Amino acid sequence: MDPASLLQQLAPLREPEPVHWWPLAPGWWLLGVLILLGLAVVFSWVWQRWQSNRYRRDALRQLKRLCSEREPTLEQVNILLKATALRGWPRDQVAALNGEAWLRLLTDSCPDLQPEWLVSLESVYQTPSDPASPLLLDGVSRWIRRHNISLSGASP
Repeated sequence: MDPASLLQQLAPLREPEPVHWWPLAPGWWLLGVLILLGLAVVFSWVWQRWQSNRYRRDALRQLKRLCSEREPTLEQVNILLKATALRGWPRDQVAALNGEAWLRLLTDSCPDLQPEWLVSLESVYQTPSDPASPLLLDGVSRWIRRHNISLSGASP
C-alpha cells in the first residue's frame, strides 16, 4: 500500500455549516439598546439647546431686518436688547433696569465683549433718535449670540 493511493481513498473533509448572524446574541441586543438610548439622549439634548436658543435667532433676525430697512436708532437697538434680555431672565429682574444697572447687566452677562460698544448706548436716554454706530451694532450682535444667563446676577 503506497501512501498516495491511501490518500486518494480518503473522502473530502466535511466542513461545518457557517454560523448565521441571526438571531443575535444577548450582548449585541444590549449594545444596540444602549446605542439607541445614547442617541436619544444626545438628540434630546441638541433639541432642547436648539429650542432654548430660539430667542437668540429671532433677535438676530430682527437686528438684521432693522439694519436692512433703515439705519436703526439707539432707541430701537435698546428696545431689541431689552426684549432679548426679557426672554432670557425673569421679567421682575430685567424689566425695571435702566442706566448703569442695565449696562452692568449687559457687560456682566457677556465678559468677552469690549466695553467700548456701550459708550454709544449710554446716550440712549439723552438722544434716543440718534443712529446706532456700526460698533454698537456689532456689539449688540455679539451680545445676542454670546450672552450667558448664568454669569449675570441680574438684580433691580
